Amino acid sequence: MDVSPQVNDIIELLSAYAGDRLHDPAGLGSFLQHAHDRGSPEALGELAFKGKYLSRLQLTMRRQTPESELYEKLEQEFSRTVHEFHAMVSDFFADAEEERREIVQRHYLAVTHDALRRLMQLAEDLTWLKNWELEMTQDGSGAAGRGAAGTDGANHEPGSGGNSGRDKNKDEDSSGSE
Repeated sequence: MDVSPQVNDIIELLSAYAGDRLHDPAGLGSFLQHAHDRGSPEALGELAFKGKYLSRLQLTMRRQTPESELYEKLEQEFSRTVHEFHAMVSDFFADAEEERREIVQRHYLAVTHDALRRLMQLAEDLTWLKNWELEMTQDGSGAAGRGAAGTDGANHEPGSGGNSGRDKNKDEDSSGSE
C-alpha cells in the first residue's frame, strides 16, 4: 500500500518524537493510511489505546518475578489483551483490499513467533502515536480535532520543548524489545 506524502510527513514527525525508536515506520504508515482512506481515525485511536495498554502490561510483567502471584494475574491479562489486540488489527483491515489483508495476516496475525514479535512491536509503535496524541492535546496545540496523529507542523523532536512528558517517561512508555 502506497502512503500519501501527508502520512509520510506524520511518520517522520512521529519518528523524531520517538527518538527514532519506531520499530516499523512503514508498517505504521500503512495503518495511518488505511485509517485515512476509510475515514475512521477513531478505529486507529482505539488500536493505539489498546496497543499502549498491551505495551504497559508487558513492561509491568518484565518487572515481576515469574513465581509471584501478581505475575500470574498479569500473564492472564496479557494473554487476553494480546488476543483482543490481534482481533482489533484483523477487524481494522477487514474492509481492505485482499492483498493488504494478506500482508497484515502474514506480518502481524499469523501464529508464529515472528508475527507475535511484530504484533508487539506494532503495539509499541502505536504507544508512541498515542503518547504523541495525548501530549499534543495536553499542550493545547489543537491536534485533538485532527484525529490520532494531528498535523500541526510543530517540532516534536527530542529536546525541542514539545515533549517534556515523553523524555522522563520514554523508557516506561515503550518497552523497547530490541
